[in-house]
Amino acid sequence: MLNPDFSIFDDNMFVQVRQILDPVSININEPLLDFTVGEPRIAPPEWLTSVLVAESKNWQSYPKAFADDAFLSDVSQYFKNRFPVLAGQFDVAEHIVPVPGTREPLHLLGYCVKGAKPDNIAFVTNPFYHAWRAGALAAGGKIGYINALSSTSFLADIDNVPEDDLRRCTIMYLCNPSNPHGAIAPEKYIEKAISLAREFEFLLVMDECYIDIWRNNRPISALEIAQNMDSSTSDKFSHLIVLNSLSKRSSAAGVRAGFLCGDRRVIAAYKKLVANGAALVPTPLLHVAGALYRDEDHNQLIRQFYDKSFEILAEHLQIKVPDGGFFLWMSCPDSFKGDDQEFTRQLFANAGIKTVPGSVMAVTHDGVNPGAGFVRLAIVHEHDLIEQAALRLSGMLGGL
Repeated sequence: MLNPDFSIFDDNMFVQVRQILDPVSININEPLLDFTVGEPRIAPPEWLTSVLVAESKNWQSYPKAFADDAFLSDVSQYFKNRFPVLAGQFDVAEHIVPVPGTREPLHLLGYCVKGAKPDNIAFVTNPFYHAWRAGALAAGGKIGYINALSSTSFLADIDNVPEDDLRRCTIMYLCNPSNPHGAIAPEKYIEKAISLAREFEFLLVMDECYIDIWRNNRPISALEIAQNMDSSTSDKFSHLIVLNSLSKRSSAAGVRAGFLCGDRRVIAAYKKLVANGAALVPTPLLHVAGALYRDEDHNQLIRQFYDKSFEILAEHLQIKVPDGGFFLWMSCPDSFKGDDQEFTRQLFANAGIKTVPGSVMAVTHDGVNPGAGFVRLAIVHEHDLIEQAALRLSGMLGGL
């Protein structure tokens, strides 16, 4: 009676973490510190409450599949502040649609390309966010994986995808900054990805949900790159879709709002799909989202908060602070010989720290599991808890 393809979801990484840690007892008399979920703990700006109250008069309105003029104006201001090269350079009504966060649209975009090619392949960056793989499943055909390794600067190795597979490709999921590594893609890398999408006629989906959480070098958007590239069509964003969300940028994961921007043909198809059978962003929350997109000050404070978090870690641990995002992709000590699951058990038992072993965030492809030998820690807590975790980690690693 049920779809057998759904068995792919049985290896969800959080399910696997529970299975790995359930038999393990904590050996220290300290509270458990859970660093598994990338859920922001810092609050959104205080003024958000007043906007929510003011918008309460609009709950009677049905949400729409398209953005109203107010939201389009708000996003246009965000572009002006964050990506000024894009300001006023395209028709926002044709190229933008509001979305309830990024997870659902990442999945639904797979349906937009289903059946576009026979014997198709949908490519997913490996390690992967589960919604990328759900989108690849929705696209039908085969799911292909592109490893992101230290040897490729933790970016998906698009240079070595076989040409025959690219011809069969209907959709490819990349992420900038990368999840879980926090690597920022250089301009030439993004340009190469867009060029491949146009040459081999597939949809490039660039997940940019972490693009406003960065340090040192500000990430550039694929939209900015596409703006300056030659296109065979009148649409400067052809073959490209970018997703943006307020979850990380504004610590507003509960608002469930963001936008999808890019190829107008895909935008039109996506609007049809969600108008007929998907969740839409309620009008009050759409206007709340617009207010958040207009404001840059709170995002700067949030970035400073995460900067301080990594400074605290670096005071106690020999780590490489990621350029983007708020995850620490930490290699296992040599004594564990790359066994990230055993390292996860030992961190839980002897330091009271719950992490995600990298191997459960990826699959073995080309004989390699690109997550093996690493653990992921979500550095989202208040600074006193970050300090506690750093001291526990330092003590345990020193003992090793």
